[in-house]
Amino acid sequence: MANLFDGVRAVLFDMDGTLVETNIDFPLMRREVLALGGKYGVPDCDLEGLDILSAVDLIDARLRETSRDNEAVRARQEALEKLEQIELAHSEDAAPIEGAHDVLRALREVGLKTAIVTRNCRTAAQLSLEITGISADILLTRDDVRKTKPHPDHLFMALEMLEVPPSQAVTVGDHWMDVQGGKAAGTRTVGFLRPDRPDDFFDREQPDLVIRRLAELLDPIERLRK
Repeated sequence: MANLFDGVRAVLFDMDGTLVETNIDFPLMRREVLALGGKYGVPDCDLEGLDILSAVDLIDARLRETSRDNEAVRARQEALEKLEQIELAHSEDAAPIEGAHDVLRALREVGLKTAIVTRNCRTAAQLSLEITGISADILLTRDDVRKTKPHPDHLFMALEMLEVPPSQAVTVGDHWMDVQGGKAAGTRTVGFLRPDRPDDFFDREQPDLVIRRLAELLDPIERLRK
């Protein structure tokens, strides 16, 4: 099998659950967004099956459909402020994922560029990275883009900033949204299968590689030295 990193110039990483463990309370975030939807007349059934940020987008859209633009702005602001509050509360306990420092160090040593592309807010992301000592060439958060992963625009912006075409990049993440976004952007993809996930978690997205430990990336990276 060819080395996944052959011809690659940049690696785009998800943050929470991939490089950093924050244990953010996502169920609480979802409950808060559902409550906000109810406050503005958008029922839970309309938001079922949506990820948290997509649910915020739908609340915004429904309000604008009925010419309640001012309420749409207010609802989005309330939602993002609540999500940021929850993220910050958990970021203070952030810890690096095993192997994260080693993988990032190895990538730097072989001259590959790196980016962290996260759906988290910038304030919480920066705090998590400072606490863990994790760093990359660029950090791109939900505050920096209009459309977040799995929409490819989030990854396209990172690639543009790194000045690397999608065909020469790899996207690494622990969620199907990372793999879906990476494929939509035209990058190679790695699904990081966390211990609490079923073996078939990435079956629908079919990433180029599935790993159970970040350290599994070290061998293909090291082979670039030869």
